[in-house]
Amino acid sequence: MISFEKLPAAALRVLCGAALAVSLCAAPAFAEPSPSDSGGTSEPAAPAPSYEGSRYTATVYGGNQGTVNGEDSVTLGPVALGETVDFSELTVEVPAGSKYYAKGVRLAGLDNVRSDKNRNGQTTAGEMTVMAATVQTDGRLAGTATITEDTDFVVAYGILANRVAYTVTYTDADGNELAPARTFFGDNGDVPATAPVYIEGYLPDASLLTKTLVEDESQNVFPFVYTRLAPEFQTEENPETGDVTVTTPGGATTAPVYNTTPATAPTTPAATTAPAGAGTAEGAAAEGAAVETTPLTTDDGTEVVADDGTPLNAPQEESLDDDETALASGAEQPGNEAAADSNAWVPWAVAAAVLAAVIAFILVRASRKSKEEEAEQPAE
Repeated sequence: MISFEKLPAAALRVLCGAALAVSLCAAPAFAEPSPSDSGGTSEPAAPAPSYEGSRYTATVYGGNQGTVNGEDSVTLGPVALGETVDFSELTVEVPAGSKYYAKGVRLAGLDNVRSDKNRNGQTTAGEMTVMAATVQTDGRLAGTATITEDTDFVVAYGILANRVAYTVTYTDADGNELAPARTFFGDNGDVPATAPVYIEGYLPDASLLTKTLVEDESQNVFPFVYTRLAPEFQTEENPETGDVTVTTPGGATTAPVYNTTPATAPTTPAATTAPAGAGTAEGAAAEGAAVETTPLTTDDGTEVVADDGTPLNAPQEESLDDDETALASGAEQPGNEAAADSNAWVPWAVAAAVLAAVIAFILVRASRKSKEEEAEQPAE
């Protein structure tokens, strides 16, 4: 065994230099051969796999009364978390002669009317289940849904005997059609929640319209009235969420002004939604109180104005079930009591006269009897 302690310094330096040279020569020997060494070309190294995140699907089932695109079910997607699926390429077919018709598409596992009884310890009335998509007259679906997990939808059906049509229109203040009107079906008594469509450069007067459907289909109209924006303002729709915003040339943007698809159930009209005409002087006068409105501004405080320079208010949910509908059913609304009948005093006057006559007759009779009794008494 070599004792390094007995070696002279010069010999140690030689040994260290030799070891270093061997180590430098060994490194290339373990490296990948170059194309010139092998005499051919080498395949490029495969890129490292990238993380794309989970993707989800939406399955639409035809249910027991019909089919979707001729199948029992159709799967849409996959899409990333938070993206939307579009139902417009799907058509619902109901067999000829069926007593049912397709009303729309809702989440599987829900009834057409969602029960809210005993919710949060309180008993409340049930609410209509909002459809993720509605069915047009040709059977084609209209609507989108935001997906956060694998989701099942099912076609909701109604009975033909209860079916009524309702129409949604999209016009400007002068009545000019900005987009084709669309007709849908629902049951008599349903309360559809209809959202406006996106029209570039315009804003609707309401972000959501609700109305109770009635048998007279001419009354089942949901009119969205749009206002053209000033040229310096631009509108933009997010294709994934349906949110519509307004921007200025400087880049200032509003919060989402409205959504082209109702994502949640509308609030109870009687409690929180503004009546038709809200935001105008006429609407305030009809309600007998000031209507609170929210000016529409961008994130830097710039007011959004119409083409004529008029500042705009943010669209709100509105109910089209006005006082006339309630009065037609015989119920009076607060602040709209019927005027008293001009002849309502007559019965009271007659009753008072009769009572006065009876009292007078009794007094006269008592007076006469008293005089007769006095006359019959013997003189002292």
